[in-house]
Amino acid sequence: MAVQGHVDYMEGAYLTGWAIAVPDSGNCAVVVTDARGQQVAKGRASRHRDDLEALGFGRSTLAFRIALPPEAAPRLLHVLANGEEISGSPFLTGPALYDGKAVLEQDRITGWVSERIPGFAPPFITIVNQWGEEVGRGQSAFSDEDTDPLFSPARFAITLDDKCFGAGEMMLALRANDVAFATVLCNLPLAGNLDIISATRCGGWLLSPAVPGREFALEVYRNGKLAGEGSTSLARQDVRAIYDGAETPGFDIELEPETLLETAPVALSLRLAGGARDLFEGPYLAASRAATVMAAQRVARLIHTGLPGLAAGERAVLTQALADYMARARAENGAVLARQPVAVSSNRLSIIIPIYRGLEETHACIASVLAHRNAETDHLILINDCSPEPMMAAMLLTCAHLPNVTLLANQENLGFVRTVNRGLSMASGSDVLLLNADTVLYAGGLEELRRVAAAHPEIGTVTALSNNATIFSYPHPDLCRAALEDVTWPELAALALARNAGKVEDVPTGHGFCMFIKGEVLRRVGHLDEAFGRGYGEENDFCARAAALGYRNVAAGGVLVEHKESVSFTTERASLMAQNMPRLNALYPEYVPIIMQFEREDGLRRLRWGLDAARLAKAVAAGQRFVLVVSNSALEGGTVRAARDIEAFSGLGGAQVLTLSADEKGLMVLRGEAPLLRAGFAPDEAEALFALLDVASPARVMVHQILGFSAEFISAFTAWLQGRESLFWAHDFYSFCPRVTMIDAIGRFCGGAGADTCARCVKMGGAHENSRMAELTPAAHRGLMAGLLGSFTHRLAPSANAASYLSRQFPALRWEALPHPEPADGVAAKAREGSDDEIILLGAIGPHKGSGLLLDIAKRARLTHPHLSFRVIGYTDIDKALKAVGNVTITGKYKPEELPGLLEETKGRLGLFLSGWPETYSYTLSELVKHGFIPLVPDIGAPADRVREAKFGVVFPFPATPEGVLQTIEDIEAGKIKPVAKGATPARFFSSPATLARLRELAGHAPALEEAGA
Repeated sequence: MAVQGHVDYMEGAYLTGWAIAVPDSGNCAVVVTDARGQQVAKGRASRHRDDLEALGFGRSTLAFRIALPPEAAPRLLHVLANGEEISGSPFLTGPALYDGKAVLEQDRITGWVSERIPGFAPPFITIVNQWGEEVGRGQSAFSDEDTDPLFSPARFAITLDDKCFGAGEMMLALRANDVAFATVLCNLPLAGNLDIISATRCGGWLLSPAVPGREFALEVYRNGKLAGEGSTSLARQDVRAIYDGAETPGFDIELEPETLLETAPVALSLRLAGGARDLFEGPYLAASRAATVMAAQRVARLIHTGLPGLAAGERAVLTQALADYMARARAENGAVLARQPVAVSSNRLSIIIPIYRGLEETHACIASVLAHRNAETDHLILINDCSPEPMMAAMLLTCAHLPNVTLLANQENLGFVRTVNRGLSMASGSDVLLLNADTVLYAGGLEELRRVAAAHPEIGTVTALSNNATIFSYPHPDLCRAALEDVTWPELAALALARNAGKVEDVPTGHGFCMFIKGEVLRRVGHLDEAFGRGYGEENDFCARAAALGYRNVAAGGVLVEHKESVSFTTERASLMAQNMPRLNALYPEYVPIIMQFEREDGLRRLRWGLDAARLAKAVAAGQRFVLVVSNSALEGGTVRAARDIEAFSGLGGAQVLTLSADEKGLMVLRGEAPLLRAGFAPDEAEALFALLDVASPARVMVHQILGFSAEFISAFTAWLQGRESLFWAHDFYSFCPRVTMIDAIGRFCGGAGADTCARCVKMGGAHENSRMAELTPAAHRGLMAGLLGSFTHRLAPSANAASYLSRQFPALRWEALPHPEPADGVAAKAREGSDDEIILLGAIGPHKGSGLLLDIAKRARLTHPHLSFRVIGYTDIDKALKAVGNVTITGKYKPEELPGLLEETKGRLGLFLSGWPETYSYTLSELVKHGFIPLVPDIGAPADRVREAKFGVVFPFPATPEGVLQTIEDIEAGKIKPVAKGATPARFFSSPATLARLRELAGHAPALEEAGA
């Protein structure tokens, strides 16, 4: 059984606190002992105290109030509950130690104070706010009404200074003879209206709803100099009708005469006398018509001086906007602009943590902040938003007495937005860090956020990187992880600081999980919009408002913060997003397109490169070896499967794979599994890509697909490959055919035309849709690829047929034919039995696979071979037209695991292929043959060679015609053609031990796979 509790304070000679056994087994016995262990006093924790209900123990009768024998000398006392020492013990008594309580009554702080010795003298009381500024003072005194000899405190009533009004929520600390003894929350808002503000006059009304009769002294500053003084001393019947007791809230201040230029704007600030805080959303900028127009003209001229970051589009937008503004200004009598920027030199920071759920996560978060903040300048504001977790309040209470820590508790659940705004009210005048309670800060992070924010005046918000924070996530927004196997978050945070200190990237929005906001921005933008309810979207709205004022929202590459995300909103996150995203989109219709573009460009990619490099270096130092595999993740088909199979059957010598692909967004993406990473590079960032690859120092480079990469990359890649062990697999003919398949612009197989003919073809029909070298002529394309291919130590094609086409185009290069690894495991022992009336076609059948020819065959068969039907297991590009013929069935897309069942449902035994180009291998052929189907293929490419070599299937003439294909099927039915030679089996289509051995030799033999496929 454990005991929880705390020693709170003394009421004269009474020691107070609370204690409870967990689980609750009754009131604890409390014993007070001296330093030698001798009992001084005892009692029971059985008293009721209202404030203890918030601890969530189910009862509030767990307080104690024990009288101690009077003693003037200092004593160290130990307080034990049920024999266990509780928090706050040992407890010191003696001179210069004060206790007390205070409350706010309108604009006065009243309360009592006592010293921990008998017969003390009433101390002088000072009151300071959370920033250490004195806001009240007065002498305490004994009262004749106090009759308890053990509790005769000194009492006080102190009126607060004007600077407490309109300052937001404050935690005021009371000091007795400069020793802190109590705190009290103070929030004295101001209400008012500025009726007129100009270079010569300022008038309106101002009052505090809490003390409507209080008079305030005011000062008006013009261009930084005191220009007028006054007070709220004028009667305003209109105001009195709303605020009872507001006798004289009005003011009208004439400013001292001064010669002012008609063509220069005037800066104006209205403040409480002696204060530095602007009232009425000031400071203001007042300008005459001439000054307004001339200021706009000066800005317009600046736009044409080559300011960095202003391209033609930005200049056009700005100049037109300024022209429109000047037209409006000429029609008006000048301009008065509120919320103007003001220079701030304070180094104060408020760290606001709204708290709801997640006891352990919250404790870890608070501990990390306390460990890494500057306790003198960093004010930690913890706000318990009526947490439903019973132990949360008790845990937070242990932080309440720490220096520069304020603990607030909402009486009801306000939700994230209103809770943060309460913290922002208390943080008035300082920079702010919004921090989720499920985050963990690491060493140096706070200082780096400060440095980044201060580095440029236009930076408004700074967001950290994280393991789990949408676009700010590392290793990648799509790879959010609770942990990485190769590095801890503290280690990675240290790497981020070392590699990325000072590095930032602009972002379309910040993220409230860890977002630093400059105090200047808060003054100009205001608080979070409470229309967003309990949360989600509010920080996006805030950042959009900041951006509208010209502030940058940036990500800090040097700061990484662990984030467990959505602990507080575990069940309602989706509903909150569904509720608030429409509002956000209505306010900022540009938001979604901008975010989507940012995600497409992987906008924070550059900030992740340094971390990727450090982790790769760590892996290499630990003995890890890498292989670089270049492919194209944006393309489907046999190339992806071939790369996967080659990796599986070769073993790659035990090396880890780094995969480089060109995605549909135009980025080159480097992926790894150990370590887990995904690094993106724009086409002009090849140098950075190769620098990262140099860290990994891959033992081999294996290229499966170069389609989708830019000419600039291929040129740089060619140079980088020099002297490296490298293999190129030609899975298609993109190396010399910009259209990939040698099918020309009018749908014919060209056979590998010359560069001039190829140029005319590309001009008519275009290059492949994924090509990013369309600007090159075919001659330049082939020249670039010849240079690249010449850099490889091995060039491979999956068939002799493919190798022959490549050799004709690149005669100076040697090509080796090496079929894809396909062991004969699970292959049918013989040809399938079945009808020849149903013909099977498999896969995705587009024009290059013969979809148009299939339509012609099906139409002719309706007339000449009505008994025939065609079943497409897959889909085509002309499904509707084929189905309309009446003898074609199309199953649609299927998953690999569904294929055996779909094939089993068929009654036919013949598999028809109609490819119009020389396929380099054909996994579709392997799939059908594996299940015993007899292939019928045109006399072109690797499929024809494979059928002839296996003597299993039929090769018909190319180019195929409907008449010829139907005649072949008819001849098979009639027995004129024997589709399977005696003794031939489907196994002949699959890999031999020699093929697998050669593959392992080239790709890096792995001993564990020595017998694989043999």
